Amino acid sequence: MTARGAAYAALAERVNAFPDLHRLAVDRSGLADRDARLANAIDHQATLRWLTLQSLIEPHLKQSWGGLKPVVRAALLGGSAQLLLMDRIPDHAVLNETVEWIKASSQPRAAGLVNAILRRLCDLKKDRVDNPDPDRRDIVLRSDGSGIELKRPMLSEDPDERLQQQCSCPESLLDHWMRIFDASEARRLALHGITEAPLIVTAPDTSPIDDMTEAHELPGFHVVQSGHGIRDILEACPEALVQDPASADPVRATIGLDVGCIVDLCAGRGTKTRLLAKHHPKSRVIASDIDRKLIDDLKRSTEDHANVEVRAFGTFDDLLGKVDLLVLDVPCSNTAVLARRPEARYRFTPQAVTELAGRQRQIMADALPLLSPTGKILYSTCSLDPAENHEQAQWLVKWHRFRIESERLLMPQGLPGEPGSRYHDGSYHALLGH
Repeated sequence: MTARGAAYAALAERVNAFPDLHRLAVDRSGLADRDARLANAIDHQATLRWLTLQSLIEPHLKQSWGGLKPVVRAALLGGSAQLLLMDRIPDHAVLNETVEWIKASSQPRAAGLVNAILRRLCDLKKDRVDNPDPDRRDIVLRSDGSGIELKRPMLSEDPDERLQQQCSCPESLLDHWMRIFDASEARRLALHGITEAPLIVTAPDTSPIDDMTEAHELPGFHVVQSGHGIRDILEACPEALVQDPASADPVRATIGLDVGCIVDLCAGRGTKTRLLAKHHPKSRVIASDIDRKLIDDLKRSTEDHANVEVRAFGTFDDLLGKVDLLVLDVPCSNTAVLARRPEARYRFTPQAVTELAGRQRQIMADALPLLSPTGKILYSTCSLDPAENHEQAQWLVKWHRFRIESERLLMPQGLPGEPGSRYHDGSYHALLGH
């Protein structure tokens, strides 16, 4: 399996699943590190700019996009991502390997079509430009802030539709943002969504990694420089923790609380759990997640924290009425972290948000019996939607007699081409007590 073959195979699965793209990854088995990085980069860029690439491919088709077999769409997405969005990749290598992959696939007769479309995209490219105007119809913006000028306008004349194409932002999501915020903020969020999200870490002592990182604008965080990965960081500084400022923000709201027992009910792989253990070293921290597949990862990530106990979900009968801090980092739409989780934008619908809000309230209602009479709730999401955020806190206030002690919506920051030190995701949290 080649790097491109691995990427195209993953993209074919994504095409089959679209728009529900979560939990899909490139199979890197048998690939050298360099090839694995290339495969991941192709898959990432194609997923990040799915609608951008589709809008550039469709005018060259004689049939509908949906009428093409998944492997054909995968080859076109992966091939066009390399030709238009990635540097230092020879066009001839992309063309040759993509066509050979199609010939070896279940649709060998489509090789001529794939070859013809990708060659037209090659011919369409003009020059790489710095500081491009994202409103131009003949510019394809890249995540690093550069752009590719095209020989003729290919994007829509309508400004809203052009923004959707340029940022691979579905119409339903962009319209939703315009209603919640305004047109200017919706545009900024759409552009933020195609930014290359940097690797950000925290560490108690950064001296071992100073030559591999630069200080973030927010104190306590450091951006890993290009050419270094998390392995390099952890080898030099095992105490380092991958942590975006927005993810850390909710836990900081609990600093100074006198809490004997903390339950992190939706702990995932334990990022917030480890922060809770760090900020509350004398507290008993119990972590769990409804996804059983994550429990082993959760145990591994917290094994160095003596005050953390990982349990299977639902095994809390002995804790009824005894929990001082209930942490509910609930499943959400992920609209505050789209640069890191680009697949989430495609499954966004107002109906999905309504369904998520109902699920979030059920999680809260089921967990409330764990709280002691003076217990507090830390409710958090990585969403921008009021229905998942403030309205949920108000639900606790109205129906369960809590009061909001602190609350914050942290908007995501960073645009294509801006320094990584200015980037962070978004998040929401509310700390509630009686």
